[in-house]
Amino acid sequence: MVKRLMIQIDEESCTGCGNCVPRCAEGALQIIDGKAKLVSETYCDGLGACLGECPEGALSLNEVETVEFDEMAVMEHMKKTKLASEEVSCVGFESLTYGTNTPTSENRRVVPTSNQTSQLGHWPVKLKLISTQHPSLDNSSLLVIADCAALAYPALHADFIKGKTPIIVCPKFEDYQINLKKLTEIFAINSIQDVSVLHMEVPCCHGLSRLVAQAILNSSKDIPLRNYEIGVKGNLKRVS
Repeated sequence: MVKRLMIQIDEESCTGCGNCVPRCAEGALQIIDGKAKLVSETYCDGLGACLGECPEGALSLNEVETVEFDEMAVMEHMKKTKLASEEVSCVGFESLTYGTNTPTSENRRVVPTSNQTSQLGHWPVKLKLISTQHPSLDNSSLLVIADCAALAYPALHADFIKGKTPIIVCPKFEDYQINLKKLTEIFAINSIQDVSVLHMEVPCCHGLSRLVAQAILNSSKDIPLRNYEIGVKGNLKRVS
């Protein structure tokens, strides 16, 4: 055992955005269950190249008693990581095209004439815009949607919005603390019956579930919470 600098992660502050992961040349950091995790202290060189990438300040360097940095182990780890990444890349940043939504001269001229009825029963729908005392919130089933998920899931209105009060938020590019404060107030002053969270499968989106769970905890309310994970192709991948 040696005493040296080692990366420390404040899990309460971490939103799982994943910004720190590509900055670690040794592959010591990964997003696991929506949080940044140190894979092995053997892989961390203690130089802190990842520090400036965290928007929440969740990363720090502390001198601790730990194992020595093992460059050979890092090389072997990176070799395996490279092979794995060739098979499964991070869909959060990958450019994908699929399906039948190909632009043509015909569908560019189409005027929408849908006879489907919107299930939306209030406005505004963005968390940063809606009042914490909006009448649609009290005694409601709240649906917190990551904005990408709203576009990805094709039957959003019929399957999720019907009978619920939806709020849209981006867990990656909007301020975590501001969103946490507002959601906490919404839960505290309204009689929310239950909460559903709809988020994408990409790492930066997992922080939305933790944001909502923390807001419920902060409000001192006992509100049932259910999470739905949507794949980048619009399929429902997991319910928890």
